[in-house]
Amino acid sequence: MERPMPLVAAAALLLTVAGVRAHDGTIPRFAAEINSGTVSVKEAGFGSGWKYGGGVFFRTGHRMGVEILLEKYGVPVALGAGGLESAGRMNMTTLLLNEQLYIFTKGRVLPYALAGIGFTFIGWAPDAWPAGTPEKAFVDRLALQLGGGLVARVSRGLFVTGRARWNLVKTWIATLPRPGPIRETDPLAQDMLHLYGLELGLGIKLAF
Repeated sequence: MERPMPLVAAAALLLTVAGVRAHDGTIPRFAAEINSGTVSVKEAGFGSGWKYGGGVFFRTGHRMGVEILLEKYGVPVALGAGGLESAGRMNMTTLLLNEQLYIFTKGRVLPYALAGIGFTFIGWAPDAWPAGTPEKAFVDRLALQLGGGLVARVSRGLFVTGRARWNLVKTWIATLPRPGPIRETDPLAQDMLHLYGLELGLGIKLAF
């Protein structure tokens, strides 16, 4: 199991010197982000795991900003979950486009609400797929993102961040090979899975 949290702490120490020369502590105009944490998938038979990722943040208004992040996590999947004939591990990689709305614009602690979308790519690694059984795969989907968090200023350009976010992935499992383009498949005719992941994370933001 990957444990990226120590990497975030080490990166925070290394970036402190650079951060003191950067922004003055208001909502940054531009920042690089690194984050990590845990995720728990609420669909029956799906477990919890570590997540990690990074990206950039742009201030777009007096109280608003946009973040573009790439995040990844993996969770164990029990035998029979989602109709799968094998236990295994689901890996999810998501390209996030989130809008942040800040309650305050200045101060050492800046809370915000978050909403956005995620382009979700789902991998599946079965432990031992039964011989003679058609292989299956998760369908990649667009997902809604809802949550909130806070940004705490450590130095002029270095911030520590914390957040809670729902990654609301609703998808299904398809038998391989797929008969045609996935866009021609009616999602309402499938057995849908609610892979709603509650993500709790900490990170750092280096403002420029």
